[in-house]
Amino acid sequence: MRIAMLTNAYPYHPGEQFIEDEIEYWTKNKDAQVTVLPAVATGTPRSVPNGISIELEMARSTALGRWWFMLTALFSAMFRNELGYLRRSRKIGVYTVLRALLHTSKVIEQAKSLERYVWIHGPIDVAYCYWNETQSYAAVLAKRKGLVRKVVSRVHGIDLYETRRAYAYMPLKRQFIHAYDRIFALSEEAKSYLAETYGASASNVKVGPLGVPLPDILSAPSADGVLHIVSVSFCLPVKRLDRIVEALCLFAGQHNQIKTTWTHIGGGPLLEKIRQLAETKMTGIDNISFEFMGELPNSTIKKYYLGTPVDLFINTSESEGIPVSIMEAMSAGVPAIAPDVGGISNLVSSRCGVLLSKSPSSQEIADAIDKLALHTQREVMRMNARKVIEDSFSSARNYSRFVADVLAIGSVQEEVERSYYDQRVQRAGPPHKGGNYDAY
Repeated sequence: MRIAMLTNAYPYHPGEQFIEDEIEYWTKNKDAQVTVLPAVATGTPRSVPNGISIELEMARSTALGRWWFMLTALFSAMFRNELGYLRRSRKIGVYTVLRALLHTSKVIEQAKSLERYVWIHGPIDVAYCYWNETQSYAAVLAKRKGLVRKVVSRVHGIDLYETRRAYAYMPLKRQFIHAYDRIFALSEEAKSYLAETYGASASNVKVGPLGVPLPDILSAPSADGVLHIVSVSFCLPVKRLDRIVEALCLFAGQHNQIKTTWTHIGGGPLLEKIRQLAETKMTGIDNISFEFMGELPNSTIKKYYLGTPVDLFINTSESEGIPVSIMEAMSAGVPAIAPDVGGISNLVSSRCGVLLSKSPSSQEIADAIDKLALHTQREVMRMNARKVIEDSFSSARNYSRFVADVLAIGSVQEEVERSYYDQRVQRAGPPHKGGNYDAY
């Protein structure tokens, strides 16, 4: 079965490090012939398992080509339909119109890239889209032209929650939400959000959580009188890292007898601003220290928990799916503090940490640190954290099931449909730059 895995950049950098765990499970099934098609490919790629192919057709964008597809998008039915939605929702404005045009042009360009790929390599049985974004919409267009049999898509956080986008606008999603053969959401909460916000059919959305490997050993706790707290995230406003700084200052001021260290892993545009805030706020507090380790490979982060005593993991984001960063910490036996947003409540509870309110104050966060740092059953909490991952978020369990689900979708009437799609490709002939996209 020919599987086209559409990614933003994987196996190239940055991001999408969680695919590194999933991709191994695709190689275990001999029925799957997987080709990864990233939209961006710069620098040196990460290694991929034997049996996984990489094709850069969707990453071969040019400046001239982008202008051409912008012009094509301007006169497309897709763009006209999106303008209609913007007017009805009262979101129309210069920014949203330009975003609609840009996203429409990307979809058309990526659909053409898929056409070229199919003409060279043959029809795609299943287009598996790691993000519910422009590439997944392009796959839908390719399916409508008879080049792809089935389209499935994951949906995470940035590609799900409108509040994480400027002007609460998610371009084009409502035009395509009913066109997938299956959407895989990370949690029941995400599934409900798809239905309530975009009108997705509940019967066509399945919960398919991510997962992490289970290490053979667990992270060790710090010595008495020492507290080591770790956070892992890209430094963006949505992560609310300033609240961690303020909460740590409050906690350290209330517990002079505890030597507290905060380690943050992750880069991003606000990295220096948060570092400066920490220096300003924590200067003069003798029992607190911090370090910013910047962006690290996913494998290095996993090893960090096993080689360094870590007592708590903290997340203060205002919007999340089910963060793999929390899963990785808990898999090593580290209790977590995190807000009740997205699907975090599936991970964090009083059994294995503290579930904060949706918008916790610095004092609430400080109180949660206090509760866990001084908890009389700290070792039980660590065992419970690991048990949550074993029961619900093991990569061996979740990715094996996910691969089986995708292959089952692709196997329906496979031979009959493949013959039909082969004929469609041959009749269509080689793709050309233009095309009447009003058909979409």
